[in-house]
Amino acid sequence: MDDAVSRGRDDLARLVAIPSVSAEGRCLNEAATLVRDLLDEAGFVTEIHPGSVGPFVVGTAGEGPLTVVIYNHSDVQPEGDEALWLSPPFALTERDGRLFGRGAADDKGEFASRLAGWRRFRAQQGGSLPFRLIWIVDGEEEIGSPSLDGFLAKRFAGERADLCWWEFGEIDASGRPVILCGFKGITAIELRCRTARGDLHSSYGAVYDNALWRICAAVASMRDAAGRITIDGFYEDVRAPSAAERTAALSPPFSLASVSAATGGERTLSGVDGQNFFSAMNFAPCLNVNGIGGGYHGEGAKTVLPAEAFAKLDFRLVPDQTPTRVVELVRSHLERISMADIEVIVHDAIVRPVRSDAGHWFVAACAEILETEFGRPAIVQPSSPASGTAHPFIDHLGTDVFGIGLTHHGAQLHAPNENIEIDHFERMVAASAAIFQMLARRAKSDQASF
Repeated sequence: MDDAVSRGRDDLARLVAIPSVSAEGRCLNEAATLVRDLLDEAGFVTEIHPGSVGPFVVGTAGEGPLTVVIYNHSDVQPEGDEALWLSPPFALTERDGRLFGRGAADDKGEFASRLAGWRRFRAQQGGSLPFRLIWIVDGEEEIGSPSLDGFLAKRFAGERADLCWWEFGEIDASGRPVILCGFKGITAIELRCRTARGDLHSSYGAVYDNALWRICAAVASMRDAAGRITIDGFYEDVRAPSAAERTAALSPPFSLASVSAATGGERTLSGVDGQNFFSAMNFAPCLNVNGIGGGYHGEGAKTVLPAEAFAKLDFRLVPDQTPTRVVELVRSHLERISMADIEVIVHDAIVRPVRSDAGHWFVAACAEILETEFGRPAIVQPSSPASGTAHPFIDHLGTDVFGIGLTHHGAQLHAPNENIEIDHFERMVAASAAIFQMLARRAKSDQASF
């Protein structure tokens, strides 16, 4: 293990040890301080800016005709039930060729591998940096980055960037690196229903409606067995994929069976098979039930008519859908089916979908680097099925956004036993160093434009 990799693993252990859970406001300043210190030590000029929940760290270096933004985040999801973890969630633990801990993949491992690659690059190439690098580390990404848009508008007013290296990327089940050219948007809402002052004796079910039944009926009315969303107008704004994007999705770079093996997923939607699942991952919006509840949860029976019920939902969106428009459509749908009494609480309607040009020079250059470092041809994927708050970078900096990173299909993101593969971490350190070297060469070349 060379010095860059060893230092990178040490950085990751220090970062994982900080329980920077933005949903609970835990240790966000501590994580930002460590990130700032690490960037300081690596030669960046750093700043910390407050957000509404967590702070932003900015590190800048270099000058030149090319401006590159790297975006990461220092916050993590809640650890959940610690009994489901095989090792402490906030202690980086090595086991079976992997590193386990909350944030090991999302997103502290990505940040640590890139910073380690930066150190290796600067050790090989000292002196002035021939391009401008802006490193932005967000402290509230896991709650939808509510302050990001305003922060970018204020801190980088009038500035432009040529490209943004996004906070995550993927390695498929066969070890092939994936370059992501887009991300889905998201709308997260909660439905709440009250049908009485308090729970009633269940004999009244012959007369009065049941809050749980009503919530379940409302949810069931929004989607069919094939996963198609049945809300009027939902698909009107969906941008059809280009011919090149459709072609890229026709030949899945990994199999549905490999995804099922890695994730434990067992039941596919009606009509989804090994030939079309990848197109759905890239181009299809979807509606998910994240949680539903109300009524009696104790042992045995309790014959009551629940007075209150709730359901938490999220929609994954594709270009050109907008989260706020989806909220309007949900409210109209509930009114149309005579359920306007159900309250709609909006938890996240910020993250818009984005998709950048797969023919960008950065994609081609990185594909070559990734093939060299991973020993397998890179996959260019039109869109991640996951979401990220990338649209403010496009809105305010005019940049294209691409994801390259080390997350794998069994990484257990947002779940117990989150992990990365040690081999992937080491290879991504090398790839990151090579990407920085490529950017330096390009900035010093006679390119007409970026």
